[in-house]
Amino acid sequence: MIRFTSPEVLAALLLLPLVPLALRGRGRRPLVALRLAATMLLVVSAAGLQITRAMPDLTVVVAADRSDSLGPDGDRLIRAFLDDLRTSAHAARRIGLVSFGAEAVLEETPSAQPRLALAARPRSDGTDIAAAITSALSALPEGAGRRIVLLTDGQATTGDLAPALAEVRRRGVELVVVPAAADPPADVLVEEVQAPQTAAVGERLPVTVVLRATAPAQAALRVRANGTLLVARDLELRAGRTRVDLEPLATQPGLLRLDAIVDATPDGEPGNNRGFALTYVTGPPFVYYVGPSDGPLAAALEAQGLRVRRVAPAGLPASVAAYQGAAAVVLDDVPAYLLNARQQVAIRDFVRGGGGLVAVGGTRSFGIGGYADTPIEEALPVSMDVRHRLAVPTMAMILVLDASGSMGSFGTELAKVELAKETAQSVIDLLGERDLIGVIAFDQAPRWLVRPTPAAERARILEAVSRIQAGGGTNLYPALEAARNALRQVEARIKHVIVLSDGQTDPGAFQRLVRGMAAERMTVSTVAIGRDADLEIMRNIAAWGQGRSYETRDLYSIPQIFAAEALLATRAYVIEERFEPRRSGTPAVLGDLGAIPALRGYLATAPKPAAEVALLSHQDDPVMAVWSYGLGRAVAITTDARGRWTAEWAGWSEAARFWSQAVRWAASREADAIDAHAELVPGGVRVVVDARDADGTPLMAWEVAASLVGDGGEAAAASLVQTRPGWYEAMLPMPAPGAYLVRVAAADARGPVGRAAVPLAVPYSAELKQVGLNRAVLSYLVEVGGARVVTTPREALAPPANPARRSQPAWPLAATLALIGFTAEVALRRIPAIEYHAGRLAAAAAAFVRRAPPPAQAAEDAEYAAADRWRIDDAAEAAARAASMEAAARLYIARLRRQHGEGPADAPPPDG
Repeated sequence: MIRFTSPEVLAALLLLPLVPLALRGRGRRPLVALRLAATMLLVVSAAGLQITRAMPDLTVVVAADRSDSLGPDGDRLIRAFLDDLRTSAHAARRIGLVSFGAEAVLEETPSAQPRLALAARPRSDGTDIAAAITSALSALPEGAGRRIVLLTDGQATTGDLAPALAEVRRRGVELVVVPAAADPPADVLVEEVQAPQTAAVGERLPVTVVLRATAPAQAALRVRANGTLLVARDLELRAGRTRVDLEPLATQPGLLRLDAIVDATPDGEPGNNRGFALTYVTGPPFVYYVGPSDGPLAAALEAQGLRVRRVAPAGLPASVAAYQGAAAVVLDDVPAYLLNARQQVAIRDFVRGGGGLVAVGGTRSFGIGGYADTPIEEALPVSMDVRHRLAVPTMAMILVLDASGSMGSFGTELAKVELAKETAQSVIDLLGERDLIGVIAFDQAPRWLVRPTPAAERARILEAVSRIQAGGGTNLYPALEAARNALRQVEARIKHVIVLSDGQTDPGAFQRLVRGMAAERMTVSTVAIGRDADLEIMRNIAAWGQGRSYETRDLYSIPQIFAAEALLATRAYVIEERFEPRRSGTPAVLGDLGAIPALRGYLATAPKPAAEVALLSHQDDPVMAVWSYGLGRAVAITTDARGRWTAEWAGWSEAARFWSQAVRWAASREADAIDAHAELVPGGVRVVVDARDADGTPLMAWEVAASLVGDGGEAAAASLVQTRPGWYEAMLPMPAPGAYLVRVAAADARGPVGRAAVPLAVPYSAELKQVGLNRAVLSYLVEVGGARVVTTPREALAPPANPARRSQPAWPLAATLALIGFTAEVALRRIPAIEYHAGRLAAAAAAFVRRAPPPAQAAEDAEYAAADRWRIDDAAEAAARAASMEAAARLYIARLRRQHGEGPADAPPPDG
């Protein structure tokens, strides 16, 4: 295809007939034709001649579905398809790759040598086809010959396809869909567990378990309420849905979890055999008490009319949703390392969302309980770092770390050596710059990683510890002996050894060695790690060394244990002196309580800037501090409740009221409830608030916010939008499977107006509810996105329907040919010899081609040849010119002969 950049210049071609007229009588016809051709090429060149050609190039981005709904068979189909595509790539057919599930990941930009290896791992608990298309569009260059090949089963669970498909059409990109789904196996799944979101104590709950079978099956259904079996039934399932109705009785307030589990034959996907629902059972609020089951504090709270639910540290909820119905949590001398990471986060988020927290001191709480840098410390009104306020004695600490082969790994747990590294790193920040720290690694023999060094050299110490590797036998005795010898050579008021090991050591005279260290004022503590630890030897070493013994299997607790041990070893954080606490101002938490009796000790802490100190010690340390944290409240009481430091309270009649007032002050306040609902819908969680006053009038101009809180803290948040009078709604992104709490808070121009907490259950990925191809979504892609459905790699890489067209400038060639034409024409016209020989060559060529030219053409050529030579008007003049030229030639020859001595100069030349 030919096009011109300046087509208006082509109007000059209308003047071409003037060229022969201008040359009439001045040249032969071929020269006139040459002049015409050169002139025409010049005009075409000036018009910007371009040649446009269709290009066979094709750029393809393959979007491969990696979601759970495909299953293993669908995944194999996609991998086989990609293998065939990879062999078809070349320079004119470039291929890129996007992997997608609940999110899209661009793995490879288009290239002639794609790997198509599916190396990325996008979240597989959803299918966002819109995100896949958007990501593929971003990888395609501008121009035609662009295509997106979508390998999917069409089971879209999130994302908005409409704007993505509109962008595909706007940019002129081809969309090809390859249905990727194997024949689904027979499957039985718990499709839904239906239960009311709220109920009252004593109410029977309408619960429905919906089962779905893709083929007839035998099934056993079990339903549990908070772990207690409600029903067990054997069922004959037909293809389709089966509903099982129950009416359990709500017996106590709080969060009720209803789990349904089905075991079936046949069953293709075990991941969808379990479902659950959450119901908030309303009733009088209660308090979680964590501490000794026979502790006097729990009894005192019950005596004051509080409903107390005693739990061990391990029994405290690990999900904020499980705190529904609880007013507060009381931690009575509980070390942080007895609570795992999820439990600590749940406590913090419970307080932030409106709950209460009361932390009570003792010999294992606050700083010496490992609260530093934990979620619990974050929620409390006091800080554990008081080194700037205390005269902390200098310390020399030796860490003895087991690096033997038994420490390498233990089943599915993390490597014990990795635990050792975390442990060592947790100590250094708690030591002063003048303190000394040494690190010994041992297997069959001890090795100094760091000899006693000032803690200020943190980087060098940690770098040395990170080189520890497990291997060899286990012999703890030489390592302890090396630690003793090193401590003998340093000056420090406190000398302490911490042994981290599984205790699987060769025998040795540990009792004699460690008792001798204690006699030299060197203390030894032990931390036993792993399920296979020898607890007896580790406990004995700690007892002989007048230290403390710890046991742990949780990596998260290791830094907290060492933080507690480092602070305990200083002996400066426990203040054991008799004093009378004094009030600071008129704190509401103390109410009308009179004078507070004397105390005999407390734990040193520092108040945070926003905290209110209710009681102070004789050293101006907080004994009782309170503050608001988020929507909740927290109280820190740094003395104990077991009589060690509160012995003089035994006869105080207001002691029980002191503790109960602290708990009631912290307990969640009942705000005005608002009508909030949350439900799972395709693409996320829909949150709705219906705001009306008592007579049904819609409440306008509210500011409503919602947050989704799970085991790991806040998962998502959004502001609700008023879509009609008094109706507010928002969409939160689809969370991962688990138990959640949807918190909703509303405010108007005057301040907060109410809040609500709605439990939400996400049993398993929505992907596992999908079976086979979603033909409705595939049809939508065809109808709205203009997609083609293909089944083979050859069809997917077929030449584009609208190939790219590339324009190349041809005017330089036209201008060059015009210049050559003009030069040739001038040369042929002005130089007779060239013209003559060119004419003869042309005639010979013509004769060769045509053999004998037509008579008329020959006569015409002769006439032009005669016209182009020097013209002679008549025969007489021609004869005279010829005679004159002959005489001149004879004279010239005679002169040449005379010069060479051949004859007289005037002799006429001879004839012939």
